[in-house]
Amino acid sequence: MKKADFDQRRITAEHAMMREMLDNTDHGVVLYDHDAAEGQVVAFFNAKAASYMELPAGMLRVGLPRHAITAYCQQRGDHPDDFISADHLARVENGTAVEVLACRPSGRRILARSFPRTAKAGSLTLYIDVTRSIVSAQRLRESRAEYRAMAETAPIGFIKIDATGNVLFANSAAGEMFEGAPSGTDLFARIRPTDGESFADKIRMSQSFQAELKMPYHSRHLIVAMSPWNGAQGVPERMLALTDVTSLTVARKQIEHMARHDPLTGLGNRTLFAETWARLMNGDECHQTVGAMITVDLDHFKLVNDDYGHGVGDLLLRNVAERIQSGLERNATAFRLGGDEFAVVIEKPNPGECLAVANALVGLVSQPFPIADLTLTIGCSAGIASMPEDGRTVDDLQRAADVALYQVKRNGRSGVAHFDPAQEREMGERRRLELDLRRAVSEESFTLVYQPQLDLRTGRITGMEALIRWENKRLRTMVPPSQFIPIAESCGLITLIDLWVIRSAVECMRAFIDAGIEHPFTSIILSPISLAREEIVSQLTHALEIHRVPPNLLEIEITEAWRSPTKSWSGKPCWPSRMQASKSRSTTSAPGIQVWHTSRRFRSTASRSTARSSMASDGTNPPTPSLPRSSTFAVDWD
Repeated sequence: MKKADFDQRRITAEHAMMREMLDNTDHGVVLYDHDAAEGQVVAFFNAKAASYMELPAGMLRVGLPRHAITAYCQQRGDHPDDFISADHLARVENGTAVEVLACRPSGRRILARSFPRTAKAGSLTLYIDVTRSIVSAQRLRESRAEYRAMAETAPIGFIKIDATGNVLFANSAAGEMFEGAPSGTDLFARIRPTDGESFADKIRMSQSFQAELKMPYHSRHLIVAMSPWNGAQGVPERMLALTDVTSLTVARKQIEHMARHDPLTGLGNRTLFAETWARLMNGDECHQTVGAMITVDLDHFKLVNDDYGHGVGDLLLRNVAERIQSGLERNATAFRLGGDEFAVVIEKPNPGECLAVANALVGLVSQPFPIADLTLTIGCSAGIASMPEDGRTVDDLQRAADVALYQVKRNGRSGVAHFDPAQEREMGERRRLELDLRRAVSEESFTLVYQPQLDLRTGRITGMEALIRWENKRLRTMVPPSQFIPIAESCGLITLIDLWVIRSAVECMRAFIDAGIEHPFTSIILSPISLAREEIVSQLTHALEIHRVPPNLLEIEITEAWRSPTKSWSGKPCWPSRMQASKSRSTTSAPGIQVWHTSRRFRSTASRSTARSSMASDGTNPPTPSLPRSSTFAVDWD
């Protein structure tokens, strides 16, 4: 084989191999030669070039002038608006490397880069599909714009910092929080975590936390969240998100305050009272007084509400709370437990301190209160109990203070008493007596004994006094009226008892009349509390009518010792005119029935019948009357 033929076949093989390589590359390749008449013309192109240029079928061929391709693409609108084809072709002809970004009809973005050939005149142009890169870049720009818009309009402050705390970026919300650009701000000094740790420690541990942003004249409450460290560019960066929760914090504190304080007086309520004792008991030192409680109860406060209305009563309670607060030291806290009941807790009191504070409070509250155009004067009573001496639980301590308070009220109010265990036993027995008394009222297990009233000149019986007696079934003994009547008055049973006395006494008077006793004049003792109730009059009238007893034979006595110290009673119930009596020795102007005030003290008497007490007015023995089962005829000499 001749050498020339061999070289030709080798060149042909290499040319085929080169075309195969160029046809399979990702870029379009067009080789332009220089033509004296047309300028640069196509000398070679691969399949990708034909695909990327999107020319009409058959247009791209060897010998096609470059300016024809440029003109066609320009007319089709592939090039940018600022593209000038003449300038572009001139630069190519001058051997300058140029590039142009074209948008093909399919929407693909093709970047054409032209380089001058070195071996001969002409150029080499590469066509690169940059559609994906451009779309990604566009999306990235759009995303960045969206994120920036969100960062600038969001109410959350965003701050980018480096490892030393320098501010690299801050949005407008962060600027509002710092009341100025935070770029020159020392964040480590301004942002203080509320749990006591440092801002630097929180950053190092990558913890979200609550913090206080110190301002010149106030503070803001923030929740700080942070992103992980980002060191993509070799410099550690971190994004902080600051949420201003100042208003929420203030609202939460207000809600917590409302949950623990009385809305009327501003003093602590029962919730704060319990929390205070829980705190004191957690630090309990076994053999020391950890705290003392003073229970304060206003005297006669109900009369203020009744006479002047609850509005005045509320104003009075506010004034009382202010006076109580003014009389306390730093180790004492005042509470309103409800109604007109207040309490003072003294932490680790000194000897004698509780008594001094209680006496001071009684003195303060006893002073007149100017309320609007009124001057109100009330008093208060105080009971003292200490922990752990008088109780190891809050309930025990409060019960002990209430026992001491009860003793003050029982002894005349407006005083102070310290808890005594004997008082608790006495109060417990009183409560048991009250239960026994309620059972006795429901069962009507009382009796009446009759004490004769004698004319000392003639020895004749002029009348009888009906006295109530109660035998306690639990104690199996007689309970004197001086003991159970005050209990009945305080717990609201006295009217029921007095109604029973009226029914039983009038029924017995009828029995005396039917037995022929000449002077069945009878005196009964009623409480002024009962006489102040209108139904007493109707019940008494009804009893006299159904038993046909003349009203002038009934006398009512009111024991002074039973009269209420807080209410005045005129002694003039509205008696019906048909009950008017002929006797004129009544000490009141109430017509019909004689009402007497007496200081007679009750004494239990044995149920016995004597010849003297059963004698008729003429000295003879009258027929034995049929008395009610609840009545006993007895003599009780004063």
